[in-house]
Amino acid sequence: MYAADQKRDAARAPSFQFVDLAAAKGAQFPVRVFLSAGDLERAFDRSEFRPDAAIVPTNTDLLITAPQPGTQRVLISRVQKQPAVLRDLEDQIAIRRKQPAPTAAGEPGLLRIGLDAFVAQLPRGAATPGPGSFPKAACLIATDFAKGGAIDRRELYAQDRVRKGVAACLEALDAAGARSLVLPLMGAASSETQTNDAMFEGQRVLMECRLINSTAGIALGIHDFAASRRNLREIGIVQWDQELDRMFKVPAGSRAAASAQAAYGAYTEQVKEAFRRGLAGEKTTSSDISGTCNAILNIK
Repeated sequence: MYAADQKRDAARAPSFQFVDLAAAKGAQFPVRVFLSAGDLERAFDRSEFRPDAAIVPTNTDLLITAPQPGTQRVLISRVQKQPAVLRDLEDQIAIRRKQPAPTAAGEPGLLRIGLDAFVAQLPRGAATPGPGSFPKAACLIATDFAKGGAIDRRELYAQDRVRKGVAACLEALDAAGARSLVLPLMGAASSETQTNDAMFEGQRVLMECRLINSTAGIALGIHDFAASRRNLREIGIVQWDQELDRMFKVPAGSRAAASAQAAYGAYTEQVKEAFRRGLAGEKTTSSDISGTCNAILNIK
């Protein structure tokens, strides 16, 4: 998928990079981590691209039919086409609901944002569904509330939260035997508009900063997991190409084309810097990307 998406839109070439992480004690082979521009739907719908597992955003109440986060619908809308798999997923969630919820002041719900996750087999056991446009296993990380609004809560932006959730998902899916895995940028909430934040920065800068921060947190989680892995060989982080178009694309021949491309180039370098630093176990702060994004990248 990485190679196919590179060819599909040459203008998005700056958004692609991969890093090989060295062999680990339990896995005598490297794991290749891809950063690309594409669409999670293509990873699910094309059998030649479909991974063994995926990490997907959910909400703190683990309501799979709730409107938020929107990316959850990419998985659930496909699972719903196979009623037996959907029922099995709902049964797995029902079991999870019977377990004690984590206690944290001011953080209601079954899962805490960024920290808590739920792993599901699609489906469990020896059941064999018909051809489905979804992976065999999924780890759902809470990144929003069921009705939205997490964008105005600063805990969404703490890299150490996302890294813990991602690392936990990777450990669980690796233990289940997954060799390939895909995940979108999560915790970015870039499809929403921030309205009630005391440190409001403006929507355009805010979107770029959220995506950079999300990349940093995910990469840190991969770093934390990498030394203990046993099965995973490929991890793909997908930046939504439609999001990049919304941020940087202008009409062909526009007088703003040159400045838009320059802005896109600067942004991609910041994302890739966060990607490389995270995989090396280093947090990304505003000083690492020319001092921008102070109100997000410096959240503890």
